[in-house]
Amino acid sequence: MEKLKFGTDGVRALAEEMDGAAYNIGRMMRGEVILGRDTRVSGERLAHIFAMGASDAGAHVTYAGIMPTAGVAYLTKSRGADYGAVISASHNPPEYNGIKVFSSDGCKVSAEEENRLQAALGMQFERKGAFNVTADECAAEEYINFLCSAGERLDGMNIALDCSNGAASVIAPEVFSRLGANVQAVGINTGGKDINAGCGALHIGTLKMRLPGEYALALAFDGDSDRLMALDNEGNILDGDRIMYLIAALTIQKGEKIACAVGTVLSNGGTEEAFEKLGVKFLRAKVGDKYIKRMMDECKAEMGGEQSGHIILSKYAGTGDGILTAVVLSRLLKGKRAGDYAYPVFPQFEESIPVEDKAAAEAPSVMLVAKKWEDEGVRVLVRPSGTESKIRIMTECRDKNKALAAIKEIKGQVEKAAR
Repeated sequence: MEKLKFGTDGVRALAEEMDGAAYNIGRMMRGEVILGRDTRVSGERLAHIFAMGASDAGAHVTYAGIMPTAGVAYLTKSRGADYGAVISASHNPPEYNGIKVFSSDGCKVSAEEENRLQAALGMQFERKGAFNVTADECAAEEYINFLCSAGERLDGMNIALDCSNGAASVIAPEVFSRLGANVQAVGINTGGKDINAGCGALHIGTLKMRLPGEYALALAFDGDSDRLMALDNEGNILDGDRIMYLIAALTIQKGEKIACAVGTVLSNGGTEEAFEKLGVKFLRAKVGDKYIKRMMDECKAEMGGEQSGHIILSKYAGTGDGILTAVVLSRLLKGKRAGDYAYPVFPQFEESIPVEDKAAAEAPSVMLVAKKWEDEGVRVLVRPSGTESKIRIMTECRDKNKALAAIKEIKGQVEKAAR
């Protein structure tokens, strides 16, 4: 287990490698713990092992069953629990699983707490055989009521949902139906074998083909529903940047104030310019919603998020919530067209390179070629993935040809350095 690391979003690996981590992280729990999972086949087993560890530590576990990550975060805070934990590998394929942990305020745990949990992965514990767990049949209803409270009636609004065969399947269709929308949903299989498989936020570009028809919005979540991607009424993709901008622009149009928003180093330069034209200060954090939240707290920002669809709306919650974001976006867009709020973006390209050693991202040859292109006016980002054995490259420039040439050369240098 020592090779397992807490990354930007907890710890995850192939499900078959997660048993020890589930027990050991459970042993770090104290007091009252809210536990949920996504739909993965391995989820029930790992939830049971985690609960065994927490029980052996003297904690009491309330098991919410299949529940979006943000639902566990909400319940942790609303019920005054000491910890929340989610058995999920988020957007990763079905054969993976992982663990995310929340503190009592419904936010990701602190860096100090991460270090404590990281240390636990290398420990050996004597198993006591305790099992102090209560199943909660009311958890979903409580979370659904919270989500509905953030919305308004959507009568007459045609909305498509792609629940990625994940945790949103048991929540999102019910929420939008209660709000009065005409709902068509796909990706609502909870068997777990096809979570994220050719569906959901990672495959938003195929949703119109999978669910043909005319919709005011088509909304797609990932496996644990902390991401949202969307299509507007014309089928144009709305990524996290554009969704944040829409929420900000429409909120300001209603006479409310948005002073500051937090994106990431990946956010498009066009997005930054668009926010500035709204009169909203736009800041950039490292990739990862925990870094976004920390910067939001520092500058008291009303919103923050990533292109990938993690969006935090501080008025409602302290963590990314795809369904909450979808509800707020739908409420604000009722009777309006998202296309009327489009803005130009700079050409931007990304590559993900599988590697055994992510240190290649900082190889001198890689840094040298990246600096060369930065001097040519290309914005460059080379970083190790926080959740996978990959190095990610991003290039952006007003000149498309320069951005393309830059990513091609940098990719070549990364591949050489990684050999």
